[in-house]
Amino acid sequence: MDDVKKGVANVARSIAKGSGTLIKTTKLTLDLSGEESKLKTLYTEIGKKVHEIYSYGGSLGEYFDQRYQDILEHQRKINELREALDIAKGVKTCPKCGKTSPRASVFCPKCGEGMTDVPEKTAEGTQVTDFAPQEMPPIPPSQVPPKPTTKRCNVCGSSNDPHDRFCLSCGRIL
Repeated sequence: MDDVKKGVANVARSIAKGSGTLIKTTKLTLDLSGEESKLKTLYTEIGKKVHEIYSYGGSLGEYFDQRYQDILEHQRKINELREALDIAKGVKTCPKCGKTSPRASVFCPKCGEGMTDVPEKTAEGTQVTDFAPQEMPPIPPSQVPPKPTTKRCNVCGSSNDPHDRFCLSCGRIL
């Protein structure tokens, strides 16, 4: 019986020691993760500060000058690609909230921001006019999907998407 008691006591000590080790390693892992997160935040803050310095015309030396020029080039390419994508989709993007809407929209359907300042240029730099639709064979009446429901603006009477919060034509709340 004493052997059983000693065995149980040894197992209990082993479990307690293992639990202590588990708790200790878990705490150290959490502390390590916290410190790594703080370091990443500091890197981000330094990067933002460097960007501020350059955006106000400053310089930090040749290495950073070149990296900043690389950033500006990537930003330019991103803007060109976004504009080309919008043109290909036949939409324009609200400069305030980022919502896309048809190119003919005067106001953003999500936030009501005026969309007249959004560039109306193609990738080649020419003014965008109405897109000429390609000739398509007529769809048999049995295959015509039901018309989507629309919201009518109480102010100007134009049709809007049912999920829009603001009129595409006059910018009033729907």
